[in-house]
Amino acid sequence: MRIPTFLLIFFVFFSLASGAEDRVTIKNDQLAVTLATRGAELQNIVHVPTGTEYLWQGDPEFWAARSPNMFPVNVRFKDNKFSYKGQEYEMPFLGLIVDADMEVVPGEDATMVRHVLESSAETLKHYPFPFRYEILSMVVGTELIQQYTVTNEGTETMYFALGGHPGFRTPLAKGRTRADYEYVFSQKLTNHRPVILEGMHRKYQVPFLDNEDRLSLGDSRVPNAGMFLRDHPSRQIGIALKGEPPYVTVDLGDFPNTNLWSPPGMPYACIEPMVSHHDPIWSQLEIDQKSHLVQLAAGDSRTYIYRIRIHPEQGTKALR
Repeated sequence: MRIPTFLLIFFVFFSLASGAEDRVTIKNDQLAVTLATRGAELQNIVHVPTGTEYLWQGDPEFWAARSPNMFPVNVRFKDNKFSYKGQEYEMPFLGLIVDADMEVVPGEDATMVRHVLESSAETLKHYPFPFRYEILSMVVGTELIQQYTVTNEGTETMYFALGGHPGFRTPLAKGRTRADYEYVFSQKLTNHRPVILEGMHRKYQVPFLDNEDRLSLGDSRVPNAGMFLRDHPSRQIGIALKGEPPYVTVDLGDFPNTNLWSPPGMPYACIEPMVSHHDPIWSQLEIDQKSHLVQLAAGDSRTYIYRIRIHPEQGTKALR
């Protein structure tokens, strides 16, 4: 049954007006997605017909966040600082967005919403570049689209990284273990991966996938830290019961890199689209010498899109 448009519009405007814990919900007849005003962080991804929650719910015993947005760093800079034109700046872990109160702009109907942050005196204390940061969130069928647009509102080139960090419930049902689930790649991969320690790239790599398109969460190759994949051809990565198609898939879209994070013993699995990557341990202090960052000319904008797709039939299987 399709929900009438006027009811959907009422639903999103009611959520905005009521200020229920500073959250807003966008919805169609398949998905209800709730986002926080602070950081535009996803709070829920619910399949409406079954009521199944797919997003990790932020249990602080394990990991209190759910889906933080990263800008202008991917995780962190070395020593949590950088310099520009001889002045040093402290850069918070994960960047400026996670604790920012965003402006919420309703979309054309209740299936979409925008979260906007303009640079301010407070952001300039940490990042000396005027900017506009915007996330358009939109549900279409069983898919959530996340569109990020960064605009350089200054007069000089700005340098940034950008990324999402959605975590998904794994196990999806009580009575199962992590070892019942696996990451699924849309193409078989053979690669080494850089070692990530304390949120930074180290100077050595380790063997990782060997002509494989699945990696069990119980595999000994899954570390406590991230598993970073650079410029890889597998443009869709999902989470599935062993041997089954995914119950949730992230289509990386415009994001060339991915960090997978699911520490042993933790009941979640993250698939993190990244434009750049963690700062290397050998990184220069000067931000304009960090070659892995995006360079954006004065007045220019850059847009990146990724998608989270729910597969309800497989989700039902995973709940049994």
